[in-house]
Amino acid sequence: MTVKLLIAGAAGRMGNRIAALAAQDPGLQVIYGLESAGRSVAAAFPIGTDTSFIEKADVVIDFTIPEATVQLLPMMRKYKKAFVVGTTGFKPEQESQITALSREIPIVKSSNMSLGVNVFFSVAQRIAQSLPEYAVHIQETHHVHKKDAPSGTALQAGGLIEKATGKKVTYESIREGEVIGDHRIFFRGPADHLELAHHAESRDILAAGALKAAQWVVRQKPGLYSMQDVFGL
Repeated sequence: MTVKLLIAGAAGRMGNRIAALAAQDPGLQVIYGLESAGRSVAAAFPIGTDTSFIEKADVVIDFTIPEATVQLLPMMRKYKKAFVVGTTGFKPEQESQITALSREIPIVKSSNMSLGVNVFFSVAQRIAQSLPEYAVHIQETHHVHKKDAPSGTALQAGGLIEKATGKKVTYESIREGEVIGDHRIFFRGPADHLELAHHAESRDILAAGALKAAQWVVRQKPGLYSMQDVFGL
């Protein structure tokens, strides 16, 4: 079965790579790209502002900004399509709207969709459980265009650690050059420290994860899923 995709944010950095990798997979077809008026990119599929194309898709993959994602929610509710959300920086009330929609459609939502980072999450949580008395500090570095800080990946890792230990995590954000994404977690004890790191060399690790999520979520019942569910971690 060919999975029909609609990419929201098709002219962006992530949308471009998702489309490129999807074109290499015979089991995937991008049928439309959603973008704001006046913003476009050369593509093998139409790009525009027409949200009615959601009806023709099996899955919508969204890498935009929180406000744009929230604007999509009524159409996702109307057409009852599966949803993959890679947007970060949501406010609590926006998170609540997505959670409410997940009672009606299957949604995969994650701050980072790469396999490596999701293993990073799992390992970080296990380390935190083994070293509950250690102070934890997360340092993240991204390109100068990134708007949210700390990054969604850092906050997700920190949330898992706080859940495991009950102790607050501190954060440090660096914005420089065109860094795709570096994350380091420091576990600091009284006489030693342990460091866990992940370095992203290409956005393709995120795009590949988003496509895997799209192929997985079309088979699921309504609910809010993570990439841990997609990868079976």
